[in-house]
Amino acid sequence: MEEKELVEFLRQKGLKVTPQRLAVLKLLSKGGHFTGEQIYDEIKRVEPSISLSTVYNALEALEEAGLINSFEANGVTWYELRKEPHINVICLDTNEIIDINTKLDTIYEILKNQGINVKAVNVVAYAECSNLQKESQTASS
Repeated sequence: MEEKELVEFLRQKGLKVTPQRLAVLKLLSKGGHFTGEQIYDEIKRVEPSISLSTVYNALEALEEAGLINSFEANGVTWYELRKEPHINVICLDTNEIIDINTKLDTIYEILKNQGINVKAVNVVAYAECSNLQKESQTASS
C-alpha cells in the first residue's frame, strides 16, 4: 500500500496519523506475520529513536481500530494486516505461518446463535506442511 492509502486507512478508523503507526502499517502491508520484536527491529533500522513500547502502543491502537489482527501460537503473539477471515496454519516442520483463505461463516453463525457478539475469530491450525503445494499458500512469515 502507498503511504497516502495508509494515511486514509488510519483516518477512516478515527486514528491520529503518527509516524509510528504509519511505519507499522507500512511494514504489515507488505504481507506476512511478524512478532512485535520483529516489527520493532525492522522499524528501528530506519527510525533509530523508536522504542519497543512505542511499537507495542501503535500495535495496540491499530488492533483496537480493527486495522490489524494478532494471534498467539506457541507462546508468541504474531501480527498481520487485517484481511478476510482465514486460517493461520503454523507449519511445525518448516517453521512457516501460512494463510489459508476460507469462509468462517459457520463459526460466526454458531456463536451468534448463542447470543455472542463476535468481533473477530482467529483460527490457528498446527500442521506438517512440507508436502503442501506452494500455490495453495497465500502468505508466509
